[in-house]
Amino acid sequence: MRQPLAGNGSITVRTAALAAVLTLAIAIVVRRSATAILIVIVLVVIPDVLSAPPGIPTGLTEWLLRITPAAAFALQQPAPQYYQVQANYIPPSGYYPLAPWAGFAVLCGWTALALGAP
Repeated sequence: MRQPLAGNGSITVRTAALAAVLTLAIAIVVRRSATAILIVIVLVVIPDVLSAPPGIPTGLTEWLLRITPAAAFALQQPAPQYYQVQANYIPPSGYYPLAPWAGFAVLCGWTALALGAP
């Protein structure tokens, strides 16, 4: 029996571990720990926070959640999107513009890019 992605705690641990590797790779590039932590917060946390206020256009928030490492939060969306169903599939409702594994792949890509930078 397959379990939903949101209920699997090991996925959250893997995402956090990969974000830690991203932070380490950025710290190696910039050579300052505080700067690296600030960069990762801006790349991972800020796009998710910006997706919540109603004043920001949905297209902008979906764009931010597709290309930044915050796309990995798609692993924690509550249910899959069904395109034949009319629903409010927007980030403030807990739905992300990418499929869960595609969002994780974006975080993997950013980490690989940061590891290859030095």
